[in-house]
Amino acid sequence: MDLTEHFGQEVRRTRLSLNISQEQLAVISGVNRSHMGQIERGLKSASLQTVERIANALHCSPSQLVNFNSGDSE
Repeated sequence: MDLTEHFGQEVRRTRLSLNISQEQLAVISGVNRSHMGQIERGLKSASLQTVERIANALHCSPSQLVNFNSGDSE
């Protein structure tokens, strides 16, 4: 798994743990809903600014979403 896929999985996991819909996250973070879906599926990379906006919307640090250690979720 590459970093783009890992980031998308972490965004989705964190979003679901907060019981926030993908559309709600898109609105809160200012990311187009379609783009948010592509990010979560690992189809599109997020810019650093977008990573920061998503992390802020999820009340976590950007590093929590991009932490990519071997042995993490696959």
